[in-house]
Amino acid sequence: MNAARALFAGRTTLDAVYSLDHFPVEDTKVFARGLRVVPGGPAANAAITHALLGGKAALMTAVGGGPWAGLVRGELDRLAIDLTDLAEGTGYETPLTTVLLDATEATRTIVNPPRSTTELIRRMAWDSNWGEIPSVALSDGFHLNETMPVLASCREAGTMLVLDGGSWKPGTDEIARLLTAAICSERFSVPGRPPHPDSTIAWFADRGVPHVAVTRGGKPILGWDRGHRFEIEIARIDALDTLGAGDVLHGAFCFHFARLQDFEPALRLAADLATRSCRGLGIRAWT
Repeated sequence: MNAARALFAGRTTLDAVYSLDHFPVEDTKVFARGLRVVPGGPAANAAITHALLGGKAALMTAVGGGPWAGLVRGELDRLAIDLTDLAEGTGYETPLTTVLLDATEATRTIVNPPRSTTELIRRMAWDSNWGEIPSVALSDGFHLNETMPVLASCREAGTMLVLDGGSWKPGTDEIARLLTAAICSERFSVPGRPPHPDSTIAWFADRGVPHVAVTRGGKPILGWDRGHRFEIEIARIDALDTLGAGDVLHGAFCFHFARLQDFEPALRLAADLATRSCRGLGIRAWT
């Protein structure tokens, strides 16, 4: 079976992840029990997961230059992930994100650098030099202004378009009309509405999105498949690291959705992999 090609559009960072016995109190000094420095960001993590499962991954993101760009590019090359850099030739620098993992509570706190004001490159359509048009594409909502024309051209060519709805971002209302599926966090909130799964599902359904799901951490995923509601139970585990679990779910979903073209079974397989990833450190613990 030929591996499906997927496009992942959105944010890439370099993450400095500190594992702590517990979250430090204010105005103290602590030593971490562990440190790892790895590429991060929702789109990049999803692309990495897809590639590790055996899929062909393309990543449209901003990497640019700066001291951290080489580390990110090297890992993408190693995993054979095709990079289209929205920051090529600009002054943009790969953002360094600090992540604090509380081993006692299995929670994470993320500190992002200031938002970049560098103008990125707007890609107007899928370029044949990038190879075959992907069978599935995912946007995490970042860099929508720069990637929307490409996503629209792929959708017109038959690509199944998926939204990673971690939170509402500028352009979410515009991309909604193109979506095949929306997989949102329970924190996702339409402006003017309180965050609630029923509200989220109804909003996307009203815009013609056939497949919608809301993830809720360790609680069951709530799904809506062309009018049919379902739930996916999440196995109870002793979670060690939940950082990036949602990104693992989205990358695995794209892999299985491209293969099965069936929403609920693909989401169940993806949820299982995301849960397994929480048993160890990092998004690759399931490997």
